[in-house]
Amino acid sequence: MKPSLSTRRGRLMVRCLVIVSIVAVSAAIFALPAAATEPVKYPFTFTFSDELRDVCPFPINLDATVSGFGIDYFDKNGALIRTFNHNIEQDTFTANGKTLVGLPYNFNMEFFFDSNGQLTKWVVSGIFSTIPLPDGSLFISAGRADFLAHGGHALLSPDKGNPGNIAGFCAALAP
Repeated sequence: MKPSLSTRRGRLMVRCLVIVSIVAVSAAIFALPAAATEPVKYPFTFTFSDELRDVCPFPINLDATVSGFGIDYFDKNGALIRTFNHNIEQDTFTANGKTLVGLPYNFNMEFFFDSNGQLTKWVVSGIFSTIPLPDGSLFISAGRADFLAHGGHALLSPDKGNPGNIAGFCAALAP
């Protein structure tokens, strides 16, 4: 007696389900070791000083206070591949015996690393500075910049976006 078509179809479906299940379980088991290490989030606060030489015809001293949080991302071997920082910064600019104190502002930084741990990309986006000027106006610069192209020095204005009222800023600190 020949098995019925429904019995053959049933056996075939069971075999297919077993094969699909084995493949799915195997993929899950072998994918686990390839998973990246969990990201690490941490708070930070620091101060820094820099000199801006390419904004006005005279050098400007910058003193800044920064706080925020960072998140480090790792590959499957635990090597750092990316860092994201959310920053809140307040700047003080001095030149020629004059001082401008900026308002706190937010921006993000992203650092990307190659497999040897070398920094390959450093991008900043958001507000670059917010400064009340003596004439009652507000200097605001915002956008995006490649900090590696600038040697990692502080920037008053982005590469792309709104550079702010540079003339008003320089006039406020001019001799």
